[in-house]
Amino acid sequence: MNDRQAWGLALLRITLGIIFVMHGYYATAVLGLERTRELMTRIGNPEELSGLLTWYLLGAHFLGGLALIIGFWTTVAALAQVPIMAAALFLLHWPQGFFMHAVVDGASGPAAVGGYEFPLLVLVATVAIVFTGPGAWSVDGPRRLHDLP
Repeated sequence: MNDRQAWGLALLRITLGIIFVMHGYYATAVLGLERTRELMTRIGNPEELSGLLTWYLLGAHFLGGLALIIGFWTTVAALAQVPIMAAALFLLHWPQGFFMHAVVDGASGPAAVGGYEFPLLVLVATVAIVFTGPGAWSVDGPRRLHDLP
């Protein structure tokens, strides 16, 4: 891998990690655990699984995001994000159309962003990290822990 490729993978991996950590923060501090749990049910998940799915989302976004930032267990951290991003894309944002737009509902709290172009980009970039690995400039890079069979 040349330096440009290593820089490119590092930039992609770190940016995705920051996005996931910030989305974990948003789910916890802005929406709150109860509204995040309600969202899990509203998008079509069984209510009895909504608590577990909320904790999965928070763990994957916070811990997986931090792991992506430093490049530790990168493939596992990226794989943990895939079901979350696929659900966000297909269950939440797909019906809103392709283009991003503000969704403002004063009764339900803060404004949100609708449209699936951003979740699609994040999902595809995350899958790209699954396939490419973390790159040379990561904790995993020298140890080659990211290689898939």
